[in-house]
Amino acid sequence: MSDDIKVPSVLVENASKWYGQVIGINDVSLAIEGGVTGILGPNGAGKSTLFKLLMGRIKPNQGSVKLFGIDPWEDTSPYRRIGYVSESERLYDWMTGQDFVSTLARLHGMTRNEADSRAEHVLEFVGLYDVRHKEIGKYSKGMRQRVKIAHALVHDPDLIILDEPLHGCDPIARTSIMNVIKELGNQGKTVLVSSHILEEIERITEQIVILHNGRLLALGNIYAIRDLLDKHPHRIMITTEEPRKLANAFIGEEPIYGVRFPEEGKLEIQTNDLSAAHSVLPRVIVESEVKVSRIDNPDDNLESLLEYLIGG
Repeated sequence: MSDDIKVPSVLVENASKWYGQVIGINDVSLAIEGGVTGILGPNGAGKSTLFKLLMGRIKPNQGSVKLFGIDPWEDTSPYRRIGYVSESERLYDWMTGQDFVSTLARLHGMTRNEADSRAEHVLEFVGLYDVRHKEIGKYSKGMRQRVKIAHALVHDPDLIILDEPLHGCDPIARTSIMNVIKELGNQGKTVLVSSHILEEIERITEQIVILHNGRLLALGNIYAIRDLLDKHPHRIMITTEEPRKLANAFIGEEPIYGVRFPEEGKLEIQTNDLSAAHSVLPRVIVESEVKVSRIDNPDDNLESLLEYLIGG
């Protein structure tokens, strides 16, 4: 192999893992290198199974997993280059954030001074520098998630795997964690982030992998995938006191082909081109002089995306 050919950080080839009669993942193939990739799927889709395969916690029944071109079941050296944040909440609540992260740094072979310095650096990076001497047991959910990310970054890994890092966090904590993840991607790290919420992943990255029932359903750019869905009908739900007057204003507007009144004070607009429909919404609403209190996209979520992709 030529030295000019860069091997991907993650290479999964035809990997399957099952637990008795239950399939974790089924014939999944992936190659991921650099930047942030969102691993999307509902609960039970296979996201955690995939991460456990990457981390060597379980072995595939079929196929292979390679990290930086190496099979970790033959050579464990790739794990020195990986930072992992599991979904579980197990932390040493009696330790301070500084002690927790520096202890992990020591386990990576750093001296005490190196570990303390590195711990301070990553805690500042995730926005916990001011509370680094506070006990983890007194941290909020968002702070606990960030200290887990700090401990995963302390040895400056090239590949970072984050299993549902935003789960249970309040909006401020989510934004803070999202900014950390995006910055890691900007630094050239390979970051895998799992979620079952489409909007979360879209705020972090355009590159996604969608898993469903253990199978790879889609891989690529979220907007490119959505462009493929335009042949499917989309709905826009508008809350207004005058739905029928507003409906009359939309009739005949491209690309809107239908209207419906699902309940009192609601107007449903039907279109095959969601972005084009949204581009005409402001003008039509202003010209109609109808007061609108809310606009929703009920199809704009992971469940609807899955339905489209599996032909539901």
